[in-house]
Amino acid sequence: MTANLRRLGAALAATALALTAAMAFDPPARDPQVGRSFRVPYRLTDTNHFLVRVRINGKGPFNFLVDSGAPALFVSTDAAKKIGLKPPDAGDFWTPVKRLDIEGGARLSNVKARVEDPYQLVGMNALGLPGATIDGILGFTILGRYRLEIDLTRDRMTWTRLDSEPREPPVPRTRPGDKVEAPLGVQAMNALGPLAKALSFLTGKQPPEQIHLRGFLGIEWSAPGEGGHPGDGGAAAKAAASSGLRIRRVLAGSPADEAGLRADDLVVRINGQAVERPASARPILADVEPGDTVALLVRRGSGADIRELRLVIKAGEGL
Repeated sequence: MTANLRRLGAALAATALALTAAMAFDPPARDPQVGRSFRVPYRLTDTNHFLVRVRINGKGPFNFLVDSGAPALFVSTDAAKKIGLKPPDAGDFWTPVKRLDIEGGARLSNVKARVEDPYQLVGMNALGLPGATIDGILGFTILGRYRLEIDLTRDRMTWTRLDSEPREPPVPRTRPGDKVEAPLGVQAMNALGPLAKALSFLTGKQPPEQIHLRGFLGIEWSAPGEGGHPGDGGAAAKAAASSGLRIRRVLAGSPADEAGLRADDLVVRINGQAVERPASARPILADVEPGDTVALLVRRGSGADIRELRLVIKAGEGL
């Protein structure tokens, strides 16, 4: 009997050791976007705030304020109704969001949001200060997952996904049945709300803004010297590759991918207009809407193998 117990104990110990070893070598799945950089278009408001466009659970787009001073992700009550976000369960403070898509390709899954109208939204929307309707705020729990690089001479930020999960603001504990109190940071944000509402009666309210979807192509480009490599043939080939848009990446399954565009192609004309640098291409593409066609003249190859191609991209639905 004693021998059997000893053998059983040894077997249980071995099993526990095996499970521990398996857990040690089986870390949790890593977000596939960690380490990737995204070029996020932004709008600089009349009050010098940064607005980016997002979708929540696949719905939108909405204008969200980039505000590292806000403690978390905030969604206005009007936007929440359009999205269909359900209020949190009794005793909870946050509302779960399954997917948050930021224009430019950045994406987060299973994050928490607060459905509320803090003073930034109430005040700015009521007074019409930013020149655009603000539907929510990307606060620290979202921005803390990225390294943000901002160059005000460009119309895009660079967001690099970090292997970091910022701590959410602690919600004060309450007794069962009591109303859940906001974290101190949220309380401070809301303190100016009544004042902003009072001022709005004196200044009037801005007209509602109409949001138009952008045409989505699915490409990233740069000037030839900034990415890729120009042709290494003769002087004429190098001169031909010295201007245009060097394609850095084509998103798999995107309209550009389906049209046959490839990484390292050089785009020299868009809709019949010559393009020498990204700045000359943006006005041409600014009014492209979903369903529009974009004609490209592309140079592909290097040296004596350079050839010209004409590609037509049918824009998809973007933000």
